[in-house]
Amino acid sequence: MPELPEVETIRLQLQKNVVGKKITDVRVVSGRKLNLSPAQFIRAVRGATIKGARRRAKLLLINLGNGWTMVIHLKMTGRVLLEKDGTAVSKHAFVVFKLSGGKQLVWEDVRKFGFLKLVKTSKLDDLWKKQGFGPEPLDSSFTPQVLAACLARHKGKRIKPLIMEQTCIAGLGNIYAAEVLWFAGVHPNRATGKIRDAEVKKMYDGIRKILPRAIDYRGSSADSYLDLFGKPGEFVPRLSVYDRDGKPCLRRDGGIIKKIRTGGRGTYYCSVCQI
Repeated sequence: MPELPEVETIRLQLQKNVVGKKITDVRVVSGRKLNLSPAQFIRAVRGATIKGARRRAKLLLINLGNGWTMVIHLKMTGRVLLEKDGTAVSKHAFVVFKLSGGKQLVWEDVRKFGFLKLVKTSKLDDLWKKQGFGPEPLDSSFTPQVLAACLARHKGKRIKPLIMEQTCIAGLGNIYAAEVLWFAGVHPNRATGKIRDAEVKKMYDGIRKILPRAIDYRGSSADSYLDLFGKPGEFVPRLSVYDRDGKPCLRRDGGIIKKIRTGGRGTYYCSVCQI
């Protein structure tokens, strides 16, 4: 599933390449994942100018100049692709936006878990409250104390499932939660109440180091993720623990990376340095 670095990569690319473009036409291939009927959706967005691209947690937001915002959740296999106008779209395409300047923007989803909701921009804060999103981990308001407070509220929970909850840290998912815990030397099954202050600070430092670096490399294409231009991210070779089952720990401590299931998800950890 695209996590914060992958969604942020697409946001940055949209901001650079489509802001100011006009949506001259819209083709709804399938309206199954829209919150409006295809006719209502087309009426609302056709002719609008793209005003900006934002992100909240793992949600991609495309602000329109007419007061609407498209809220896209890529879920497991969703993609937003910028192509030359007239390029044949895949059978997994849901919506195709024709843009001024000879481009088309395509939203597709192989497994069809994602969605596109059209929301009044003025109502977005209400949506965030309803979702209960936690702090953005790259915002200045996210501090070690904020992270510690989340852990303190859930002392009986295991740490990895907790930091993947969007109410605790917005945007963190399976890949980067594993990376952060390896960075901090914390076992993914450790109870949060048994994590020391120094380890919380180390987790915080890992979040602030790993996420920006992943964005610099356009995210991790561990599965089907592609960026706006259909290119895979380049961070997978730089992952320290995720999907390295059976390989030596990069700390050269004699540990071997193991895979276990935690909170219903596969996770990876070093058998020596994560305790």
